Amino acid sequence: MSVFALHRGCVTLGGREILHDVSMTVDEGEFVAVLGANGSGKTTLVRTLVGLVPLAAGDLDIFGTPIARFRDWPRLGYVPQRLAVGGGVPSTVREVVASGRTGRARRLRRLGRDDQHAIDHALEDVGLSHRAKDAVATLSGGQQQRVLIARALAGEPDVLVLDEPTAGVDADSQDTLAGALGHLSRQGGSVVLVAHELGPLAGLIRRAVVMGGGRVLSDGPPPTPEGHHSHEGHVHTHAHLSDEPQRTSVLEPRTFDR
Repeated sequence: MSVFALHRGCVTLGGREILHDVSMTVDEGEFVAVLGANGSGKTTLVRTLVGLVPLAAGDLDIFGTPIARFRDWPRLGYVPQRLAVGGGVPSTVREVVASGRTGRARRLRRLGRDDQHAIDHALEDVGLSHRAKDAVATLSGGQQQRVLIARALAGEPDVLVLDEPTAGVDADSQDTLAGALGHLSRQGGSVVLVAHELGPLAGLIRRAVVMGGGRVLSDGPPPTPEGHHSHEGHVHTHAHLSDEPQRTSVLEPRTFDR
């Protein structure tokens, strides 16, 4: 069964067409990278796949169900680019990760033993068990990104969708991320991630969808790094610009913690 099946999808944001007649299928167990330059449409594509951006035209099925009828959102885990930590009540790492169990828990029910185990395992997977009681605001950018990934993993999703998870992240956090995603993939989970370049994730990815101008330019084996990008330990730091109109909040209200 396909996890995502997008057929001739078009997306319009702010009066501008961002995706043009895009078709893409992701099967169960696949590890797919969505590549492309800034403004190519890759972020809009993955946000469309998880239902955060509506289609202006075309069709999207999730696990074989048209998106208009799809209700099993806990099967999807979504990780945005950054964690918003400013303002509000300070949250600990464990509290943020625990919010990923909301979709699995019955309404008004306290988290049980299975929930706590899932939270513990998610923290272990991203190497943050020792920081569980710390305020998220005290963590580095790379560690905050790991918190977001742990929150998604805590929901035990069948597919994990990540938007630029290694952008501006230190090498140790990138290696930890690669280990966590490799573990999920070996368990049969599907992974779709937006990337500017693959870095330590290159060994996990078997397929790359390259975007340009809001269209799919190629879909097949990932490109081979060349020049200094292929050097071991290379860390790439570009200014990453979204192809969507900017919003004041990084975390969207709909993050599938239902």
